[in-house]
Amino acid sequence: MLTLSARTVITLEVFGHMIRAARLERKMPQAELAERLGVSRQTISALERGDAKVAVGAVFEAATIVGIPLLTDNARDLQRLSTTVAHLASLLPERARTAKVELDNDF
Repeated sequence: MLTLSARTVITLEVFGHMIRAARLERKMPQAELAERLGVSRQTISALERGDAKVAVGAVFEAATIVGIPLLTDNARDLQRLSTTVAHLASLLPERARTAKVELDNDF
């Protein structure tokens, strides 16, 4: 089981509270956010409590739905950032990059 630092736990809780506050500001019930995400209302409740077991994709999508910007709100800036990060990753030494594994499915 993954052990989280106190800083990570607090960050998850703060981010969950931010999502809850933004959802309430939009007068959006948990059930509506859950439906838009394709998850249960219990998952939204866990997300808003900062539960680390909630998938990061669900957390990010919930933030996007309620209007919390992630990295940037501008699609062009996000694409530029993605390109920059990919370029930086390509500059890493070969041993730091994850090798692509070819699967052999000839059983």
